[in-house]
Amino acid sequence: MLYTFFTTAILLAILLFFAIDDTPLLKIHQGLNREDIQRAKQLLHVAPEERNQLKTVSLDQKDLNIAVSYLLNHFVENTTQIQIANDRLLVQIAIFVPKSLWGRYLDFSFSLRQVGDSILIKSLKVGEISIPDPAANILIPAIVHNSPLEQHWQLLSQYVKQVRINPQALEISYLGSIVDAAKQLAIQKHRDYPNLHRYQQQINEIVSQHDPDWRLSLTDLLQPLFLSAYQQTSANDAIQENRAIIIAVGSYIYKHDLRRYLPLGLVYSKEYPVFAYKRVDIPQHFIASALLAIVDSSFLGEQIGIDKELGDAHKGSGFSFIDLMADRAGTRFGQLAIASPQEARELQKIMSSIKDYSAIIPDMLDLPENMDEQTFKLRFDAIGSSAYNQVIQQIDARINDLPLYQQH
Repeated sequence: MLYTFFTTAILLAILLFFAIDDTPLLKIHQGLNREDIQRAKQLLHVAPEERNQLKTVSLDQKDLNIAVSYLLNHFVENTTQIQIANDRLLVQIAIFVPKSLWGRYLDFSFSLRQVGDSILIKSLKVGEISIPDPAANILIPAIVHNSPLEQHWQLLSQYVKQVRINPQALEISYLGSIVDAAKQLAIQKHRDYPNLHRYQQQINEIVSQHDPDWRLSLTDLLQPLFLSAYQQTSANDAIQENRAIIIAVGSYIYKHDLRRYLPLGLVYSKEYPVFAYKRVDIPQHFIASALLAIVDSSFLGEQIGIDKELGDAHKGSGFSFIDLMADRAGTRFGQLAIASPQEARELQKIMSSIKDYSAIIPDMLDLPENMDEQTFKLRFDAIGSSAYNQVIQQIDARINDLPLYQQH
């Protein structure tokens, strides 16, 4: 038994060595820009009159990359590149994994080839490990069917009627009623949080007692809820409770939008805007990105209508690095909230005694914002430019300087 254990451990270490690397095969991009996100929403949109119809969408290479990146971003931090070459798709994905001795990135590359009415996986590589085609076509479906992706796969299998790889585009035909089915999938998932209503009721009590002459702070909501979770729930349920808290706070900040898609079942007695740094958009972006980090449903993200990377709380106000910092801080917070039972419990302990929102969102009001397209191009040229990346590095440094995030 000891021999088997050590042999397995050595083999696993070897596999990780060849599968994970410090440098991804793909060039890391800085996320989708505002136009990309709007385009992704347009591609995925189903009008009410199309709900009972068969809808066909044709995605060229650019649209395909935008749509896939937009959807994958709601599951895992990644950078993706897809090319259309005759009867196949060439796919490269770099997934960001927790930092380890082996590295920070897990690379996947494979092609999808049209064979009759079927699509087969070819030339699968995980890092430097090549997987034979027969094994890949057995392994990938097996992983999907034995993971949380199974429900999403069943949804696609039921409502997607045909997929064709054409020389210039990927053509997908599906029933418009997939939107309602996806909504029900999201609703069913959140029934897993029996204390969600309790946290919502606690928010109701907080706002009913709030002095209207003072701003309602994001901390006024988060601190008491995390204190309740830390004092009244089990450490084994820390991840589940943290998810419920973030959903509950999101249900208040995004009152009308979120109520349409989740079984929140609570009308708040009073409704005040929530502030951080004397602004309402910062808590909106923070909690929206935290939601998308803890809820593995791309359809929920689409329906809320949140721009995960850039945000659009002020429609028409232009590009804002302040919004972007709030987004990135919210993503870090959401990731930490579900990182592991131990880290989730530690977050509850810290959050139960924080004094203000500066513990989770760094000061950001000196960052550039309200830049129209021309101003942005003059100052930063484009997303991913040297000047742009310098601001991103500054943003990440400020987030990393907060004690809450320093060890994660």
